Amino acid sequence: MSDTKKKRGLDRDLLGWIWPFLEEKRNFLIGSLVVLLMADVLWVGMPWLIKHGIDENIRQDDLDGLMSTVGFLSLMLLFSFLFRVTANYAMAWLGQHLLFAVRMNLFRKLMRLPKANFDITSTGTRLTNVTNDVEAVRQFISEGVVSVLSSFTKLVLIVVLMFVLNGWLALVTLFSIPIFVVVTLWFKGAIREGNRRVRQANSDINTRMVESLNGYREIVLFQHREANEAGLDRSNRDYLEAYRDIIHAYSVHLPLVENITHLSTLALMTIAHVHLDAVIEPGDIIAFFTLIAMFFRPLREMAEQFNTFQSALAALERIVKLSREEETVVSPPQPKAMAPGPLEIDFDEVEFSYLEGQPVLQGLSLKIHGGETVALVGGTGAGKSTVTHLINRLYDIQKGHLRVGGQSIGDLDLGALRSSIATIPQDVFLYPGTLYENITLFDESIERGAVEKAIEDLGLQDFVQGLSHGLDTHFGEGGDGLSIGQKQLVAFARAWVKQPRCLILDEATANVDSRTEALMESSLQKLREGRTTILIAHRLSTIRGADRILVLHHGKLHEEGDHKDLLKKSGLYARLYEKQALSLKLGEPA
Repeated sequence: MSDTKKKRGLDRDLLGWIWPFLEEKRNFLIGSLVVLLMADVLWVGMPWLIKHGIDENIRQDDLDGLMSTVGFLSLMLLFSFLFRVTANYAMAWLGQHLLFAVRMNLFRKLMRLPKANFDITSTGTRLTNVTNDVEAVRQFISEGVVSVLSSFTKLVLIVVLMFVLNGWLALVTLFSIPIFVVVTLWFKGAIREGNRRVRQANSDINTRMVESLNGYREIVLFQHREANEAGLDRSNRDYLEAYRDIIHAYSVHLPLVENITHLSTLALMTIAHVHLDAVIEPGDIIAFFTLIAMFFRPLREMAEQFNTFQSALAALERIVKLSREEETVVSPPQPKAMAPGPLEIDFDEVEFSYLEGQPVLQGLSLKIHGGETVALVGGTGAGKSTVTHLINRLYDIQKGHLRVGGQSIGDLDLGALRSSIATIPQDVFLYPGTLYENITLFDESIERGAVEKAIEDLGLQDFVQGLSHGLDTHFGEGGDGLSIGQKQLVAFARAWVKQPRCLILDEATANVDSRTEALMESSLQKLREGRTTILIAHRLSTIRGADRILVLHHGKLHEEGDHKDLLKKSGLYARLYEKQALSLKLGEPA
């Protein structure tokens, strides 16, 4: 298959993807196009009225007829204006509907994608997909489509009227169309490829901006400004160079179209001069000059929209690619129910890796009984956090078996699984909003009384009352104004309100002061009651009270037992504990 046929097939595929969104407003779209057609019919009919006024009224000295013609022409102008305003408004509204529908569709898609997809795709790219790319498509639908369809309709009507008035003059005018088509197709490839590169460069810029804003503190503290600016400069230059190619093609294209217009006008003047006295009425000449100006105006408009169209297709390519990303972590068609009570979790020879050839879990086998408090211990890269990711099914295991609540994790409904688990990470994310909204995560089904009871049960009254407006205290992005420990307390309240069957704390007590840690320990005792609890802690002193300690090493279960038993074994756990104890004695961080 030739490259041209492949591109045509791709374009049809892209437009076919967007059509269902437009079909939702099919009647509205058809009505808008009908109004647009009426406006174009009136607009194109005006030169015929001008010819009539010259040949039938002015040459015949018919003043009354001329006044009637002028009056009728004025009405045509008025109604053409009203119809076009209505059509433009309707198409603009349709474009906004499209933007809303496509953006929500992409957002839902993003929320269904597996965590692995976000590991390999930058935030800036996804941000560009949902904002800039969707806006480019909307712009073409609400502005470009109106212009292109209107221009095409006017072209057809103008050609028909030309042949009605004078076939020879019409043929002279139309000889330039093949030249126009060749010129347009010539620049199509450059414009399309240029827009594709612009989109990619814009994605890189967004990524670097997100990274720079999120990592501002590190950039300043580590004097990384120059290197960071150099990275943005490279992305910015890529954008500039890509856009320069578009500007080059676009700047040459339009002047060529203008020259084609002038050639047609010169040819028409020559024919008119030679044959004026013999076969052509003065009104025909005036009408044809008007029609030529009208004829090439929609051609120019279509040429101008060509850039918009190519930009929209380049954006649509990226949108469609995102929409077709595989959703690998999904609920089964007929999910099974988990056994009641605290969750039992069973890893049986589980293997998993984030990157091919770099295994993290290598045949891990361990069992966590319902209602048990288990601590996961091990060095960096041992697989502790990976275990919690797999339990939440952020990733699917690659080999072995993972059972939660007595069922294979792949047979469970995702919503039911994740609703039964509450994970408190080391870095708690807070949304802009009140403390109450951050505890409920904007779930309106959770009553205020339930939140107040959670605060009381966990002993967090002093923390909440110490805020300026209690539960109604408003925070900025990321919980600005709260300490790390206070954010952890908010996460504890979130977990309590959720009433999970399994609680996971991933380094939740790290980096907090002793007073806050004591409050967290007290709250944790409440949280642990009646549910399975998994603790991941860097400071081994915080996990002495666990029923069992599981020591992971190189993705396998290396040791297990309680604190005292593991110390007696003088194995890996004992060495880790002694190393931390020595660090504390020397005043070094544990």
